[in-house]
Amino acid sequence: MKRWLLKRTKINIEDMAKELGVRQATASVLANRGLCARKDAVAFLYGGMDILAHAPLMKDMEKGVELIADAIEKGQKIAIYGDYDVDGVMSTAILYRVICRCGGRGMYYLPHRQKEGYGLNLKAVETLHTEGVELLFTCDNGISALQEAALAKEKGMTVVMIDHHEPGFREEDGEREDILPMSDALIDPKQQCCPYPFKMLCAGGISYQFALLLLRRFGIADAGLEKELLSFAAIATVCDIVDLLGENRTIVQAGLKEIQETKNLGLRMLIEETEMAEKSLTEYHIGFIIGPCINAAGRLESGRRAVELFCTQEEGRAREIAKHLVALNEERKKLTEEATERAILSVEQTGALQQPVLVLYDPLIHESIAGIVAGRIKDRFYHPTVLITGSEEGAKGSGRSIEGYHLFEALFTCRELFTRFGGHAMAAGLSLPVENIDALRERLNADCRLTEQDMTAILRIERQLSFAEIDLGLAKELKSLAPFGKGNPSPLFGTKGVQADRVDLIGKNQDSLRLKLADPKTGIRLSAVCFGGYELLLEQLKELYPPEDCDKIIKVGHLPRQLDIVYSIDVNTYQGRSHVQLIIKDFRFSK
Repeated sequence: MKRWLLKRTKINIEDMAKELGVRQATASVLANRGLCARKDAVAFLYGGMDILAHAPLMKDMEKGVELIADAIEKGQKIAIYGDYDVDGVMSTAILYRVICRCGGRGMYYLPHRQKEGYGLNLKAVETLHTEGVELLFTCDNGISALQEAALAKEKGMTVVMIDHHEPGFREEDGEREDILPMSDALIDPKQQCCPYPFKMLCAGGISYQFALLLLRRFGIADAGLEKELLSFAAIATVCDIVDLLGENRTIVQAGLKEIQETKNLGLRMLIEETEMAEKSLTEYHIGFIIGPCINAAGRLESGRRAVELFCTQEEGRAREIAKHLVALNEERKKLTEEATERAILSVEQTGALQQPVLVLYDPLIHESIAGIVAGRIKDRFYHPTVLITGSEEGAKGSGRSIEGYHLFEALFTCRELFTRFGGHAMAAGLSLPVENIDALRERLNADCRLTEQDMTAILRIERQLSFAEIDLGLAKELKSLAPFGKGNPSPLFGTKGVQADRVDLIGKNQDSLRLKLADPKTGIRLSAVCFGGYELLLEQLKELYPPEDCDKIIKVGHLPRQLDIVYSIDVNTYQGRSHVQLIIKDFRFSK
């Protein structure tokens, strides 16, 4: 059973709501995001692109721009070395497009997930050197490539890096020191010595700001290209699951508008092939429809094809690639479902839940979907999860974490077990010999300090509401706080003691609930849905009634006891008419 936590604030919500001209529920959400000062709340509600901090503040940003500009002017061959996930693909596309626009000799290289793995590798550096690359420009990787960067410098390359991952570190006498690779410019806000105030940008967001500075450096005003690059940065930001606050939220908010009207051939074709051309695109469509198609290229084939999609100027080729990515994603979905079922069975049958950190090994799972499956296992059991599978060289794994467990730091304490690893607090990737898997499991669990309460999923409630406070105006006002995601989740509210006058089973598998709810005190009625709520309802009914009575109660469609509910507030539009609809996330019978 999930924990319900009502957020608390010392701010006078009534005064804040009056000052900002919003409902008290909306003011509560803003206060709970730490946006208590008027200027911060106004910037969140109405701020534009000028909220972005001054990009040159980022350590080595100006230096990196000058190095790239110098290489362009000298006609040097520049290799953009990206990554095969969405952030890496979009960062590569941003930098390749802008370098070519500035007249540079650009090429791009994305490592093959199965054959090369994440990040720079020594063989790739050798290959690029033999191909005449004079400047190596990494994006979404590089911060942990100590040997590889050293080799590139030994070969005489200029090395510029854009990354957003955590650097390795050493600690001595309580002091922490970053371990950084050799480079001519290293742009990563997570370096301790970087003064840039916003630390949560993904590589796409950093690359976008780099691209704008490079265009300025060459005196190029190209509004069309800048809009395309912004849309790429927005896709990267949503799909890399960074906090959607501050500059990230600004990039996504502005980028969604550009995506909707994009002139980029590849993106337009992908939107059409996923049957979203007539939809009003939101962060949901980017994160769960567009993003997975881009990711599918790197998971099952090569991320190069996805970069080509966004860089090609041939409509026929763009259509061909977009169709192929959609087909690849359908294949990926099937593999994911099969692997997830197998992993769940393994957890339940082996007693793995007796330990706080799940370290699972299944050599049959396709390594490209290990991260997705790890995420699903984490969501189901709410334990930090590392899923390891077979690879061409030993074993590879992906980890997904929960609140309160810094996965990168935990793995860093076991670094001698890996051939390579990297990541951040909530996600990581790793490679290691198969014989080290048991030792990894033992070490992570021996050092883990998570309690049983820590491993109970939390629903954080912004405010307790009465039905009298909920109307279409509030629903629309709350939607203005989007885009929602990590750091700015869709607001949840709670109401106690509501009556479910009618309950119907809906959905393909008849496993979701459609409810008509009423406030017994005021008689106000609202409609609601609870996706996948049938099992939860049946489980709670069985605690109160004999099993044979539970199905009868559900069939009658009237619950005999009042409910306490946690929900988000949505706008449901049908045949041109809009009304409020509650999306129930959890419920309990009232005591």
